[in-house]
Amino acid sequence: MKESSEKNCVDSQLWHACVGGMVQMPPVNSNVFYFPQGHAEHALSSVDFSMLPKVPALILCRVDAVKYLSDLETDEVFAKIRLVPIGNNNDRDLDDAVKGRSSLSEASNKPTSFAKTLTQSDANNEGGFLVPRYCAETIFPRLDYAADPQWGAGGVGLGVGWGEEEEEEEEERG
Repeated sequence: MKESSEKNCVDSQLWHACVGGMVQMPPVNSNVFYFPQGHAEHALSSVDFSMLPKVPALILCRVDAVKYLSDLETDEVFAKIRLVPIGNNNDRDLDDAVKGRSSLSEASNKPTSFAKTLTQSDANNEGGFLVPRYCAETIFPRLDYAADPQWGAGGVGLGVGWGEEEEEEEEERG
């Protein structure tokens, strides 16, 4: 199992570009709350907490590791977060954790990205598509209008030259 999980590790910036800007992952060594009952709701089998002695509603933990992964069959991205419980999780520890909450430092490492669902009008736009002005100015590199493009703006369509050959064949027949 460990070998297969190593194969599907994904670079954190690529992972963040895939999931979008709404997802924030806690940085390593930050404090987070773990909710056992919420975790159990996503388990394959149901868990009866009434049979377990005193399971707290939330547990203060430190993020020990974050692994960014993808499913090899579906390309779905997900993350595994290793948590280490902190202290005895009394009310004082929980209050201190909430007051001393740090901002997510990983946001500065998060790549700026842009995603767009291409439409029919994009397909009929001779190879170009429109992006919002903010994205054009902040994400994409500035265009150098003085530079010669390495590719031509036009192309050869499939119909080019066909009409001429057909005319020649008609002349030979007649």
